[in-house]
Amino acid sequence: MIDQGAGEVVVLVAPRGQTDASDRALLAATAARVLGRDPASVRVARHCPHCGSTEHGVPSLETAAAGSAPQAAVYLSLSRAAGHVAVAVSFAGPVGVDIESVASVARSPVADVALSPRERAADAADLAGIWCAKEAILKSTGDGLRVDPRDLTLAPRRVPGFGPALESWPGADVPLTGILLTSFDPGPGLNLVGRVAVVTRPGTQPALRLLETPSIRVWGGRSGRSSGR
Repeated sequence: MIDQGAGEVVVLVAPRGQTDASDRALLAATAARVLGRDPASVRVARHCPHCGSTEHGVPSLETAAAGSAPQAAVYLSLSRAAGHVAVAVSFAGPVGVDIESVASVARSPVADVALSPRERAADAADLAGIWCAKEAILKSTGDGLRVDPRDLTLAPRRVPGFGPALESWPGADVPLTGILLTSFDPGPGLNLVGRVAVVTRPGTQPALRLLETPSIRVWGGRSGRSSGR
């Protein structure tokens, strides 16, 4: 079980399930594992704050643990790419996780829709990282692709771990100082890039934990490993 008071963001990358529902079940199982709950008591619901639909939108946690102590606020996110799924459970604030295939980005005109006028990508991996970061940021704020990614200009990455995500975003509804971003490696040989963004309170410094529990779908997980990448 994770220390819920430590402001951690927990990420797991695994092969995709056969259906979207099975990937949401993986997210629920990961949240249950992190919270130390019975997986049967945890489910993931979705709600779109813009249209009210429960068929898409921001995932949220529903628990049925009568009589248990109140839990810290927990936030969820999910992303899919190239046969893999990434799930995130955050105690630091609203979270967005994204993974992208470098090969897929190289075959697509992503630069036309991803880069602000001040941004340049050195190669396909760099472009995939920029696109991935903006997807993660817009998930964390709840905007999604209702906002043009070209409106966002990423801040330079200077140190490992969570740091300032954006240099500019005209019209942002949240203070840019509260949006933090970090990268992670989804796994060796996958040719994927990964990013996690969190909307935090001032002074919060989240920590990223990557879980190495691919069998968590059947509740066979072990321990995680911390990462500042």
